[in-house]
Amino acid sequence: MMRLGDGSDIAPGLLVAPGVEIPDDAEIDPYVTIYGGVVLGARIRLGQGCVIGRPQRIDAHSRSPRQSSAGPTLIGADCLIGSGATVVAGAQVGAGSAIADLVLVRETAVLGDRVVVGRGSIVSHTTQIGAGTRIQAATIVGPRTSLAGDVMVGPQVVFIGDPTLGRSTPEIASAGIRVGRGARICTGAILSPPLEIGEQAVIGAGSFVRADVSARTVVAGSPARFLRDVRDDELLATSV
Repeated sequence: MMRLGDGSDIAPGLLVAPGVEIPDDAEIDPYVTIYGGVVLGARIRLGQGCVIGRPQRIDAHSRSPRQSSAGPTLIGADCLIGSGATVVAGAQVGAGSAIADLVLVRETAVLGDRVVVGRGSIVSHTTQIGAGTRIQAATIVGPRTSLAGDVMVGPQVVFIGDPTLGRSTPEIASAGIRVGRGARICTGAILSPPLEIGEQAVIGAGSFVRADVSARTVVAGSPARFLRDVRDDELLATSV
């Protein structure tokens, strides 16, 4: 990698691979690292010490899909990548999104426009997050999780990737969690695949969810149970 160095006109200690184009209107804090294959949109802001496009790094026994070659790492226009955050090669972050400090976005993750991911969260490989979804701090989005647009996720929520802790059959390993548009998942909830959460459903704080939840339904408890229907005045103000 080429070191632009403390005397660069961009940022002190910036490390950037040859061929990466940095927009003239980018705001870059000190000691940022940008690997090859990264495409940066206009007006991005990169926090101190963040790493963009880092190659996949997994141990010899990992069950994560191995990348023979990663596609481009895309950071959309007007994105904020926080201090100490890492976006692995091949991930995509849509325009206007905000990735907070110390977040890890894994390879093949696809984040839509205006997505917010809170401090210390992990977005795993083979995940999709729809436009306008907001994920609060210290949340783990496990592999094969799909969140539709405008989902609200409270802090410390866990979307489990493999409920068998590595002893799954191929059928279980390929299963995932699907969350419909406008659903709300409250603090500390744990969701276990295979699972589908309907549009505008609500998961109560601290719930353990292991069965599908219908649209416009409020559930809570461990295991989660039906409480009531979502009222009309609780629905999203606009529709897509």
